[in-house]
Amino acid sequence: MIFKQVRILFSGSFQCRLATDPDPSNATRSDPENPLRSPGWTYDYLEAPFDRLIRLQSPVELRSALIDTFIPVTVIGIEVQPQSLGPIELPFQALPSDPLLGVPVSLGAGAFFDSAAGGGASREAIVNCTLSFGSQLTATPTSKPVLAGIVRDASTTADYFLRKPVAIAAALATGGIVPPRAAVLAKPGLTPLSPPRNIETYANFYGVTESIIPVAATIDFVPAGATGILASLLLGWSFSINLKFSRFDGDTLTGRIAGSLEGVHSDL
Repeated sequence: MIFKQVRILFSGSFQCRLATDPDPSNATRSDPENPLRSPGWTYDYLEAPFDRLIRLQSPVELRSALIDTFIPVTVIGIEVQPQSLGPIELPFQALPSDPLLGVPVSLGAGAFFDSAAGGGASREAIVNCTLSFGSQLTATPTSKPVLAGIVRDASTTADYFLRKPVAIAAALATGGIVPPRAAVLAKPGLTPLSPPRNIETYANFYGVTESIIPVAATIDFVPAGATGILASLLLGWSFSINLKFSRFDGDTLTGRIAGSLEGVHSDL
């Protein structure tokens, strides 16, 4: 079968241990008890220094009280559009099996968000990004992927307010939160009846979704050993990368990511 378009879909969790505005994004340490030195709203709690790396596998010092279980990113689907023999476009269809399904996905060992390389806050670039699918396939952006701005979802923010205090209470009850972090999470906001400090900020950003502006990419794999969908991508294809980040929890420094590598056959 000849394909006109293909989509390789992936999703899961990401970790990004980074300082937040008004701290500089390249700050490696933060101190919740010294707002003059650390005016941002993410803290390292004496853990390994912040490094801004976007990890889709093997998170570093993963914290308790996660709202969303950390799920390493894998290929979850492959959709193809067969070439039509007539004027009517054929619909996309999912491949029921393929060697790429389930393989781990990474943005590269050194990928990180950088405001200076993009357009500032909420329009950061992803530096050192190379999308890899296990050892079978890599896709390298032809330019730095850049976030396109914030989209807010009030229902997701409300979900954080509902579920996060329960997760915190459970972790505190089992001793799963280190004292410096416990002090921050237990400290009220502006009034004694306010939610814990920064919870409003965490909830607000948990309800944010940010996607990159789709970016062209070049792909690399071993044609001689290509099987499954890769065997159909040998000649005449152009590719683009799409990424969407959401549900980032400023307490646990984790969120959700979904994306796709999309190909269009230029000769069809």
